[in-house]
Amino acid sequence: MSAQSIIDTLDANPNVGVGRHQDAVRSLDHVQDPWSVEESDGNAAHAAAAPPNAVDTAREYLLEVGEVYGIPKSFLYEDSANAAAHAGLSNSPPGLRLAEERSGTNTTTVSYQQTLLGLPVWHTTVSITLNSDLEVVNSSSNVHPHATEPQKPQDDAKYLKEIGVDGLREVLALGPGEGQITINQQRLLVYQYRKEDRQVLTGTEPPAPGHHYAPTLILNAVPDSIQDGRYYVVREVLFTLPLPGHGTLNWRAFIEVETGTVLYLRAFTSGVDTPVTGELFTRDPPTRKGAAGPLPGGDIAHLNLLRENITLSSLTPTSPQALTGTYAVIKHIIKNTNPPPPNVLVPTTTNNKFVGDVESDVFAAVNAYHHITSMFELVKALGLTVDKLFRGTAFPVAVDHRGLDGAHNARAQGNSLGNGMELFLFGVAAEKSKIGIAADLRVVAHEFGHALLYGATHTPNFGFAHSAGDSLGAILCDPGSQAPSRFETFPWTKIGRYHNRDVAQGWAWGGPVFIKDTGLQYQREQILSTSLFRIYQAIGGDALNNIHHQRWASRYVLHLIIAAIEPITQEFAIPDTYVSNMIAADNKTILEHPGGAIRKVIRWSFEVQGLFQPASAKQPYMTRGAPPQADVYINDGRNGEYGYSAAFDNAPGIWNRHQADGIQGNQAPAFGATNYLYVNVQNRGTDPATGIQVKAYVSKLEKPQKWDAAHTEFDAITLSTAIPSTPIPVGGSLVVGPFTWTADAKAKHTLLVSASSQGDLSNIDNTTLSCATGPIDLDKLVPFDNNLVMRTI
Repeated sequence: MSAQSIIDTLDANPNVGVGRHQDAVRSLDHVQDPWSVEESDGNAAHAAAAPPNAVDTAREYLLEVGEVYGIPKSFLYEDSANAAAHAGLSNSPPGLRLAEERSGTNTTTVSYQQTLLGLPVWHTTVSITLNSDLEVVNSSSNVHPHATEPQKPQDDAKYLKEIGVDGLREVLALGPGEGQITINQQRLLVYQYRKEDRQVLTGTEPPAPGHHYAPTLILNAVPDSIQDGRYYVVREVLFTLPLPGHGTLNWRAFIEVETGTVLYLRAFTSGVDTPVTGELFTRDPPTRKGAAGPLPGGDIAHLNLLRENITLSSLTPTSPQALTGTYAVIKHIIKNTNPPPPNVLVPTTTNNKFVGDVESDVFAAVNAYHHITSMFELVKALGLTVDKLFRGTAFPVAVDHRGLDGAHNARAQGNSLGNGMELFLFGVAAEKSKIGIAADLRVVAHEFGHALLYGATHTPNFGFAHSAGDSLGAILCDPGSQAPSRFETFPWTKIGRYHNRDVAQGWAWGGPVFIKDTGLQYQREQILSTSLFRIYQAIGGDALNNIHHQRWASRYVLHLIIAAIEPITQEFAIPDTYVSNMIAADNKTILEHPGGAIRKVIRWSFEVQGLFQPASAKQPYMTRGAPPQADVYINDGRNGEYGYSAAFDNAPGIWNRHQADGIQGNQAPAFGATNYLYVNVQNRGTDPATGIQVKAYVSKLEKPQKWDAAHTEFDAITLSTAIPSTPIPVGGSLVVGPFTWTADAKAKHTLLVSASSQGDLSNIDNTTLSCATGPIDLDKLVPFDNNLVMRTI
């Protein structure tokens, strides 16, 4: 079967999501119907000899679908011994080499690295994520299948050998002895040179608030022999070099091995027994007090009144007590500047109390320690594993509360290997303010988003967006928020980002804003935060008068946001794989709650933001994306959509009749007599809906609370007329019924109805989901699936 035939088959499968970027397939989402070796060819003998581990399963998967990504079967080495034999610079043919097998909470991700001349090609990997049953739930590829092999360098090329400190100074155009360089690691690889990506150059205008000058060096010019877009053998050098105004930084450089030209340069940066207490802001003033909460430049006396005295957690006992603990340690990195920076206090206490006014170093340090610590503690509280998410980070992480010399900014700095955190740096909350910006939990959450990505992609960014940090801050701080503008992501520090961006104004995935935002991708981050915040709104965040529902929704979505980062091993140009990871993470038990119920809400929210465009659509996109191929629903008043609904037990899509007359219009139950229930099944999918199944249940409890596999609180009721086999056309509907049932004069009756189709099972029909077996609260199940409705009569 040709690659195009496979793509056509996948496009036609409602259970597979095909993600494209620049007309190439970049991701496949199998989360609705995971791929397994047993199902790949239907061969019983093959099934009996199914691969026993994740690596073998991933290889079988690539052999079957790899051509969708343009990967020929010849790229796959036959075994690990053969792969090892080709390691290093050689004449070996282009291929894929097993790079990593990473175990997550409920997933395993297997990654393959593309090679040319036996060397890894920078940022070209294919990753396959498997569930606990060794079934593939998604895959993604950045492989360059048509990459041209670089010219093999001469054996005596100068930089085929390891480079020393003096040699590195020379290629970086530094003077003899200039800069305290430490080389941390180096290797050979292949890199496709892109002129515009060589380094981030500082502009002539000051950066906007919340942005910063990217640290860089003045490099020698690239010779004419180096051509844009060509592949070159380079020496990757990871090194440490302090830079005036930035302190000690860790760097990555790619050095072409024959000419010594630096083709790529980046700094790794974005942006106790006795209780010990400290004064801080648990939430920023506008979030806590609304319009009455002063901004950083407001009345200091008023801001001082808003300080809260709380117990500081995870501290390590010292004498005197310092702000050092399991996850964070407050330090101040002294920079060699002229004039020298002002003295900064790294506070300690002999009475277990850290007290200081809002402009003090003490207040800045306490906020920085507490908020960074609280973010790591949040990961644990969400049921996730810190060691897995931050496997490359050495704890405690250094936190500099006055690290940016009065700049209105914050920064997350990666370690020397780029695979974990080394240092958080915080400036001030506003220009000309002395209040530390770490007093804003939303800002700290943003920087924590980079820390999560260092452990996953070994860079501070997603590729399709700056990070999920804005989303973390917005969703964490929204429950009970009094902020005057709910959708201003940073209402106190006024960084100017929002999480309600309109697709019609260009803020779609693949829209004009997305396409133009190729630098630090702060605009793309707002597209992501809008998508993720909408999920939170839909599952309870918009219960503005119910703080308990808001908090549950916040924690649930935060769990999924972070869990979906864990299996990522590379940057992505599009968010499809991240969405797939979120959907896959919504299963098993989450926060003592059966998972799986909000998968459709996740997909819908990104659809509303312009993802999942039809294959015929052309960028830039200015409209929402397409619904799934299979998406049947029963109208609960939202027409198949998922905006928040507090009342979900009066669905107009089902109705009761006293006679089997099929007339649409609800009648109160006739007691002691046969009643007739009708269901209107509609189709919002892009394909005709086939294989329609409808099930109905009735509860005679005053107010039923839960669903379980035995439907303990409900009794099944009988369908008396067969469902027609005719497909429901796109945009069409089908009335199913009647179901016959008898009403009890002494009871209140709640009807629960489930509709499923081929490719779109309801969340109680899909028995692979924990929510199907329960027990699960009805208000955490029914409103999140347009296949389910309730009506109390």
